[in-house]
Amino acid sequence: MEDLDAIDLQILRLLQEDGRMSNADLAQRVGLAPPTVLRRVKLLEERGYIRGYTALVDAIRLGLTTTAFIFVETTAGCDLLETSDFMTQLPGVQEVHHTIGEWCFLLKVRTATPQTLEQLIYQQLRNHPNVRRTFTTLATSSVYETPALPLPEGALSARN
Repeated sequence: MEDLDAIDLQILRLLQEDGRMSNADLAQRVGLAPPTVLRRVKLLEERGYIRGYTALVDAIRLGLTTTAFIFVETTAGCDLLETSDFMTQLPGVQEVHHTIGEWCFLLKVRTATPQTLEQLIYQQLRNHPNVRRTFTTLATSSVYETPALPLPEGALSARN
């Protein structure tokens, strides 16, 4: 991150707010010429700071009204990579986090109904040989969600 300056951070901040912002608008907002901004964005992409662009889709409008967080404990000595690959393929799984502590993984899942969630847990997740047990918490509403990452203020280094 030390190779980012204040303008790079501003570009990242603006693109997190609106990934469809035109290069001309982005250039105007950061006070640089469009070709310079385009070059900076391409460098941010090449260096892996920008991994891609996506649309934020409303889960509720799609009928995915049940949000759950599932803690997963695996069997001793199991292949964690194979297990995590399996979990990423389950329908409705949005996030898979490897954790340290009593549980091995934390999943964020969205399904249409509690019954669909129950089927996912009991017919798929718990039937996997590497899954020892699970603990599920249902969210009654989502007060705040964002895909935006917190970015530091100001320049991290001087750039010529």
